[in-house]
Amino acid sequence: MYYIRGLPILLILINQYQSAEVPSVATKLGMITGETKSVTFQRNAYQVDRYLGIPYAKPPTGDLRFQPPQPFGPFSETYNAADFGASCPQQSYPFMPVEKKTDEDCLFLNIYVPRQKPDEPSGHAVMFFIHGGGFSTGSSNHFDGAVLSCEGNVIVVTINYRLGLLGFLDIDNEKASGNFGLLDQHFALQWVNENIGAFGGDKDRVTIFGQAAGSMSVALHMLFPSNKGLFRNGITQSGSLDLPGIYLENNIDMAKSFAKKMSCSIETVDEVFNCLKEASHENIIQVILDEMQSGVMSSTALADVALTIDGKFIRNNPANMIKKADTDSCEEIDFFRSIKLINGVNGNEGGFLFLTGLGNSEMLEDLEITRKKMNTRLVPGIMAIMYENKTVPEFLQQLIIFEYTDWENPDDPKRLREQVVQLSGDISFNVPGIEMSRFHSNASNVDSYVYHFLPKLAKPLFPLPKWVKYANHGDELIPVFGYNFDPQDLSNISEYTPPEWELDLSNRMMKYWTNFAKTGDPNKPDSEMLAWPKYDVKSQSYFMFDKEDSIGQYLYARPTEFWTKIVKAVIDATEEHAQTVTSQFGKKESQTCDKDGNCG
Repeated sequence: MYYIRGLPILLILINQYQSAEVPSVATKLGMITGETKSVTFQRNAYQVDRYLGIPYAKPPTGDLRFQPPQPFGPFSETYNAADFGASCPQQSYPFMPVEKKTDEDCLFLNIYVPRQKPDEPSGHAVMFFIHGGGFSTGSSNHFDGAVLSCEGNVIVVTINYRLGLLGFLDIDNEKASGNFGLLDQHFALQWVNENIGAFGGDKDRVTIFGQAAGSMSVALHMLFPSNKGLFRNGITQSGSLDLPGIYLENNIDMAKSFAKKMSCSIETVDEVFNCLKEASHENIIQVILDEMQSGVMSSTALADVALTIDGKFIRNNPANMIKKADTDSCEEIDFFRSIKLINGVNGNEGGFLFLTGLGNSEMLEDLEITRKKMNTRLVPGIMAIMYENKTVPEFLQQLIIFEYTDWENPDDPKRLREQVVQLSGDISFNVPGIEMSRFHSNASNVDSYVYHFLPKLAKPLFPLPKWVKYANHGDELIPVFGYNFDPQDLSNISEYTPPEWELDLSNRMMKYWTNFAKTGDPNKPDSEMLAWPKYDVKSQSYFMFDKEDSIGQYLYARPTEFWTKIVKAVIDATEEHAQTVTSQFGKKESQTCDKDGNCG
């Protein structure tokens, strides 16, 4: 648990609540009861009403598996919302918490209501959180919104949504058209819009925020015009609209892999669908677990979730929309830019992606990367992932190696490991994040804000070696939620007292986040903190969170220019040349060219 030094046990920071009266709310669906708890942060004591495990849709089982969510309907009797509902079925990873209770009946939400007078007569502003986990793991149950709710005087809502194959199967027809997890999120937003008033919330002041896959979800909701009126602000934490290989036309190949592992016929799509529809969710998850335990590389393809261009929730590839936004407009782009946005990344995002699969932090403390491994394995491997369907010429790989070499210490194995972490972070989080903020802010009358979260916490969310200098992926969640979750459960951290500077940082971040939820401006109504400037494509000003906050300009400007302009130009020129050769000499695969460029 996280503790504040010197306070008695009754004032510990999280999860040691004192029972009080039973709160109840009369909603359109019926009466809901919860529980009132006490919570303390930095010697400030509060009371919060918690309503846990409220079903917002019917269980997606039987005929409702692989279908859009359906209304749960009215409660036949008073609903007791005192306990979390089950998490959605998922595989576990060594670096992620193991869900204690999973079930396909998992479409629940949790509501945290501060026992304070709202800041506006219309009611409390609402913050709607979407958890991360690569669309294949995670749960709302790990994110207790009590401290954030009370410190910021807002209502916090957290949700579950379908994950993995059960949440994203797309066989390219009406039987399973994909992106059900995203539709679950949309359905939960509709539920909040219709019912949050009964809890004292203002349905016209809803901010959606999320981390990693939850952050990408927020960005996608900002591109979904059917969400108009359901929220007005978005906060994206380490996740944007684009990621290499994240969007496919369908995921039939993944479905066939699952069906084949369960000894089903895969001759027709209908046979594959019927197999997956009839299988227990335990069997579906077991397929992944068996593959992971066997060490077979195909397990990556089974575990990873690709969003699909389903023509409904995701009508077009967002990456293409970003590229065309300078000259074209459409309903999705207009809606995206109508939403006020805070977008940010952490200092060492690449540490999570590159290092967590290699071992624990102690094993990685002495990790060294040779120049040979960098040139012949790591960079080509990254390029193969990024450009799966494109030819990556050798000279482009050399260009990338050149860009990610410290030329003062070009062959230093310790410096090379840092460069690989930077490369991993740039292509997955940093460049897509800056590209999205440029896309969002490049219009008139747009409120756009960018942050960089730098501090390396004493106890980070995912432990990494000491040589990783800055905050890792996910670390900002700890201060954003006021250290209000169980680190033993989430990160295997035993009793721990956060340093005072971390609690001060947490206090500031919660104020900026909840200010934004209330007013659409992180600086108001609490204006005593450092002013957070708006982001625009000219000044590119951004906010740096650290022990002492500061303002910077041109965050990741160089890597963004490198990847979006230089690398893109090389790829485009290579494809254009290949097409020219094909048109002049026949099929491309039949051509050979000598070192002087003569083809025959």
